[in-house]
Amino acid sequence: MRYILLTLSIVLCGQTFAQYGGSYTYAYLQLPPSARISGLGGLNVSTPGEGDVTLGYMNPALLNAKMDGALSINHAFMPSGVQHGYAAFGKQLGDSQVSMGGGLLYRSYGNFNMTDPAGVVLGKFTASEYAAVWGFGYGEGKLRYGANAKMLYSRLESYSSFGMAADIGMAYIDTAKLLSMGLVLRNMGTQIKPYISEQYENLPFSIDFGISKRLRHLPVNISFTLHDLQTFDIRYDDPNAVEETNIFSTDTLPDDKKYTVDKIAQHLMVGGEFYFGKNVSVRIGYDHMTRREMAVDTRRGLTGFSLGFGMAINKYRIDYGHEFYSLAGGSHHITIAANLNQFLK
Repeated sequence: MRYILLTLSIVLCGQTFAQYGGSYTYAYLQLPPSARISGLGGLNVSTPGEGDVTLGYMNPALLNAKMDGALSINHAFMPSGVQHGYAAFGKQLGDSQVSMGGGLLYRSYGNFNMTDPAGVVLGKFTASEYAAVWGFGYGEGKLRYGANAKMLYSRLESYSSFGMAADIGMAYIDTAKLLSMGLVLRNMGTQIKPYISEQYENLPFSIDFGISKRLRHLPVNISFTLHDLQTFDIRYDDPNAVEETNIFSTDTLPDDKKYTVDKIAQHLMVGGEFYFGKNVSVRIGYDHMTRREMAVDTRRGLTGFSLGFGMAINKYRIDYGHEFYSLAGGSHHITIAANLNQFLK
C-alpha cells in the first residue's frame, strides 16, 4: 500500500508547481473544514482526533475505525456575505484496517451586481465553488497512510472550471507517549477545464508537517504545524518596501537579517486544545503568516489568532471556532456532529 501511495504522489507532483501568494486557482481548498480546525489556527495535520471525521480532509492518514458512522455538518460565516462549509461522513470498510471518509466542500461568494463600463446595473450574478472529496486511511501499529481524491468545480459569473486533485498523507501515532506526527502532500492535481480556454492555472499545492503532544499531567494537547514547506520564502513581496544602497552600491532591505527568522516563522501555526472533562474543550490558535500580512501596523489587535470551544450534548457534538483575519472581521465557524451508529442501536 505504501508503495502505491508513493508512486501516485510522484506522478501527481510532476504536474504540480510550488506556487504561492495569489498565483494559483481553487484557493478555497485551503479553507479549514470544521470549527475545531478553525479554533486551532486553521490547519492541523497531526491531531489523531478519534471520531472527528473532518480531520481526514486535512490528513487522510488520520481516518480511523472510530470514525465509522460519523457525520459532521460544518458552516462558516465570513465578512461581506461569503460563506463556506463541509459536510463529511466516515465509514469503516468491514473488518479490514481500511477507514474511509469524505464529503462535499463548498464556498459561496454571494450575489454581485453586473454592470456595464458606465456603471449601469444590468443584473446580478453569483459565484460559488465545490469539491467532492473521498479518501481512505490504512495502517497497523503506529504508522498510518492515506489518500484523498477530489473532484473540483468552480463557477464565477459566466466562467466555469473543472479539475481534480489528490492528497497523500502519513501519520505516526504513539498512544503510549501521547505523541503524534503527520506529513501531507495536499492538492496535487490539475485543471481539466480552465476558466479561459488554454489558460491553465496551478492548484494550491502544499507540503505540510505537524507534531501534536498531549501533556501527561495536564489536560492539554499542543500542536505545531509547518505549512508550504515546498517554498522557503512565502512572505508577501511588498512593493512599498524601502530599499537602501550600501557602500558597495548594492540595493538591500534595511532589515533583511531579521527577515530570515520571519521567513521561517511564516510557515508556523500553533494550536492548543484544553480539555475540561470528556465533554468540554477550549481551543486557541495562532497563524504567524496571517498576522504579518493582515495586521495593521498601528493596530494589530488579535489578527492571526483564533479561538474556539466544543461540547458534547447527549449524542451530539457542537463546536464553534473564530478566526481573527483582520480588523475588518473574521470567520464564525459552527459544527454539529453525531455518530449515526448510536441512533441505530
